[in-house]
Amino acid sequence: MICKACGLVNCFDFHVPDEIWKAIMPLSLIDKVVCLNCFDRYASEMGVDYAEYIKDLYFAGNRGNFHFTPISFQNVARR
Repeated sequence: MICKACGLVNCFDFHVPDEIWKAIMPLSLIDKVVCLNCFDRYASEMGVDYAEYIKDLYFAGNRGNFHFTPISFQNVARR
């Protein structure tokens, strides 16, 4: 799938609760597919910590598909 925010191929599939998605995404993208990188950027701009809500992360590549299960998260402060 193509990210509707940056136009790049979206290789990671993730899910967050609807209330988190709606708190982060601009209205123009609320019902669109965005990549994890753009989602993270919007979350940072909005000051929303979403990391604890991602329970599964999937990567779809050309030679393999992977399912990641986060076992911890860290809120990283940016300088």
